[in-house]
Amino acid sequence: MPRPDAKIFLSNGNLGGQALNQFGVAGVVIASPAAPAAGYAVPFILKSKKQAETAFAAPTNALVLDAITKGFFAEAPEGSTLYVICVAQATSLTQMSVAGIAGALLNFANGAIRILAAIKFPAGSYVPVIANGFDSDVHDAVTAMQTLADTWLTNRKPFRALIQGYEFSTVGAAKDYANDTKRNVAVVVGSISDSTALATLMALGRASKEEPQRNIGRVKSKSLAIAANAVVKLGAAVLENIDSVDLDTLYDKRYISFERNQTAPGYIFTDDNMLTALSDDYNSLRHGRVIDNAVRIAYSAYYEELKEDVDVDENGRLSPVVEKALETKIESAIDAQMRSQLSKKIDGSSAVECLVNPSPTQHATLYQLNNISNPNFNILATNKVYVFVKLRPKGCLKYIDIFLGLGV
Repeated sequence: MPRPDAKIFLSNGNLGGQALNQFGVAGVVIASPAAPAAGYAVPFILKSKKQAETAFAAPTNALVLDAITKGFFAEAPEGSTLYVICVAQATSLTQMSVAGIAGALLNFANGAIRILAAIKFPAGSYVPVIANGFDSDVHDAVTAMQTLADTWLTNRKPFRALIQGYEFSTVGAAKDYANDTKRNVAVVVGSISDSTALATLMALGRASKEEPQRNIGRVKSKSLAIAANAVVKLGAAVLENIDSVDLDTLYDKRYISFERNQTAPGYIFTDDNMLTALSDDYNSLRHGRVIDNAVRIAYSAYYEELKEDVDVDENGRLSPVVEKALETKIESAIDAQMRSQLSKKIDGSSAVECLVNPSPTQHATLYQLNNISNPNFNILATNKVYVFVKLRPKGCLKYIDIFLGLGV
């Protein structure tokens, strides 16, 4: 035992500094009034407000700079990765949401982008065609972006997208997406200091900052970093003058908008709705982001196993040892990288279950849901393995009924 002495140990994690979210890599496609320093159609990366000021130094890009610095980087911490590509001012949201432009940014990022936004800053002479409550370009962009997202899902590099709710007119006229299937896309409705682009990038920044399983409207994440003198509107009306029934209607139509924080100064997002039916498992941004992460991890884990030689039994089926090893591999990979994003088992590990070649009798529903009939486990004949992965997501407290009364 050493001589008596006093020792000093440094504690850490007390200052509340925020680590960067590896699952929050973001991208934005911008139709800007002037070319950025990099030039039009040239992807680049921003990690700070200072870099944004350099990239968009042209006076005519002042509104673009505001959207990035007062929107994205007001929420996402400095050092967060924002991939950017700019195109000519006259480019529509729809034209930006295709493989040639948004796809070019995704390729530049090598698929690292998890959340993508599209915004535009039309010239003063621009006359929008208002249809279904917005510039018709908005709804066309939603369709184009969903098509692009479907393509990138097949590439095993899925993403979710936010579309600027440009030229919102009225709640009643707004297109109803309650029975639609645009599960990868959301429309952000509202403006901050008369900028719908700034509002959209604030949503992008909040999503980039938050853990994937969290609602971007989470009250505990505190009010949005909107300047105290900024005015928040829905269309031409100040938010405080909007009837709560209209906010409910906009919500039911599956849009993301703003509402007052009821317990602190400022505003929060109403929810994280995607443009799809409530019956869709991926009707929220958080569930979509979680499953996107699982897709990437599952593919990475199993890609290593492609064309591997394996033991089979007398019927040509994988040996139980191999099947168990495949199950454990994906469960361990998801648990290691996504534990905070999923509900937990009793032992504290992620609530993920992998089944390799499960019994068609005991797990008939799994096969039916995936349109598989009469599965053949003879890998010598089919070269096919059936793998089912089930994740238990975290829930979200949305409707809390509190019953108060006096008693004796």
